[in-house]
Amino acid sequence: MELKPSRFKRLIAVCADCEKRSDGPRHIDSKSVARQLKGLSADSPERCRVTRTRCLGLCPRKALAVVALGNSLPAMSAEIGAEGDLNTLSRYAFAPSPSKP
Repeated sequence: MELKPSRFKRLIAVCADCEKRSDGPRHIDSKSVARQLKGLSADSPERCRVTRTRCLGLCPRKALAVVALGNSLPAMSAEIGAEGDLNTLSRYAFAPSPSKP
C-alpha cells in the first residue's frame, strides 16, 4: 500500500444520520448544512473538504453533529442547531493557519 499526502488540509464531516432520529433537528438537514459549509469554505486560505458521513456517535439532541479537523487545527466537534452555529463553525474551521515563528 502506498500512502500519499492529501491535497486537502482540513476536513469537515457532517452527520447525515442525526436528521433521521426522532429527537433530531426539525428545521435543518445535513445536505443543506454541507452545501452551506462548502460555500463558506470557498474563501478559506486552506483547501477544505466538506462531506456528509454516517453516524459519528455524538448524537446531540435537536441538532446535527459536525466534526472539524485538519492541519494546525485541533479536532473539534460541534452541534449545529441554527444558522448562527454555521457562521461560528466556519470562523473556526476556515480561519487561516497560525503563522509559524
